[in-house]
Amino acid sequence: MDWLLLIGLVAVLIVGGTASFFLYAFVVRTRKEFRATQPDLRITNLSAMNSGNVLTLYPELENMGLGVAYDCVMHLGGWEGNFAVKKVYPRGPRYEKHVASIVLGPDAPIRGKPMNIGYLRVSYRDRWGQKYECWYPVAQVSSGGIPPYNPQIDLEHPDLTEPHPSFWEMRNFLRSTSPYD
Repeated sequence: MDWLLLIGLVAVLIVGGTASFFLYAFVVRTRKEFRATQPDLRITNLSAMNSGNVLTLYPELENMGLGVAYDCVMHLGGWEGNFAVKKVYPRGPRYEKHVASIVLGPDAPIRGKPMNIGYLRVSYRDRWGQKYECWYPVAQVSSGGIPPYNPQIDLEHPDLTEPHPSFWEMRNFLRSTSPYD
């Protein structure tokens, strides 16, 4: 009787170990496929041009991920306006960099009065409508003249806000779209 119990326990352990191995591989593959379809917008370069009292910033927006980014909006705190693009494609046949123009006159709030915390926000959605945000910190540097401050954007340390869907949500998202979409 003891041998039958031991053989049954070993068989259950072998079947359970094999099943857990295949389940783990399935979960890892699904997460990898989902991450491969996500967009990843970043500001890769920032140029500035000063003309009199007007400072114009030219950030380059680029999709570093593998999925298409939809409804992209860039906004700088203390700037009256925004930059919007309907679709930003990843590297491939439709790839292009988008360059925004942020014109900051001498009366712009970010240049005229001190601010505690400033951010350049890039907001976009993936193919399933999930919202992503990338926040770049903006510091004010004294210019020594009129206007008293110039913005300095830190492109090296962005704060990212990404959705974290469950495994089942990832699986449903992947199954709801065709691979050629």
